[in-house]
Amino acid sequence: MHGIVKTVGTSVFGAFAIPVAGIAGLGAIGSLLAWIFSAQNRTGGMFLFFVVASTTCLLAIRFLAALHKKAQNLVDDINRQSNLSFNPSNLLGYPATVFLVFDKSNRKLAVCNSSTGDFQIHDLAYLLAWRYEWKNKQSMELSGIGRQIDGTNMHAPSFERVERRESFALVLELANENNPVLKFPMSERAAKEWCAKLNAIVNG
Repeated sequence: MHGIVKTVGTSVFGAFAIPVAGIAGLGAIGSLLAWIFSAQNRTGGMFLFFVVASTTCLLAIRFLAALHKKAQNLVDDINRQSNLSFNPSNLLGYPATVFLVFDKSNRKLAVCNSSTGDFQIHDLAYLLAWRYEWKNKQSMELSGIGRQIDGTNMHAPSFERVERRESFALVLELANENNPVLKFPMSERAAKEWCAKLNAIVNG
């Protein structure tokens, strides 16, 4: 139970660490520029905001670096124990604590948990299929000037329905009757790249 709680907690922190670091970093840069170029912004509150944003960004980056180092160390341990050659530079799922790593030359994959140190090694045949999925979101957006309002010189705004793809995830189908599907949320670009990587690893 403790291992599950630790895994979930670390995964949640890992998922939020990247956007938190980005937002805090932008806030720190913005406040610093405001402090430098505007005398009106040279206040104690602005300085405090810069300190808090900078500290938050630094802590998030250090957390991600420690998480990545822990994952790489686990892969190195697996290689030593199994005499295999899993590639620590391709961690499918990072910064989540549960990730996959691959040994193309020996046709193996490992499902790893950097939070607990547990891992399972399988043949590449354990990976049955992969694809990326997304959700379609519709919204109404201003598209320009619409018809003229009767009796006035004013025009009503014109709106159009716009559909966007979001919430991309890489989906793996595994030869595991208890957990046959694994999903890794990621950007559209990352999902496409991983589909290409998996094709090269499995079929290359």
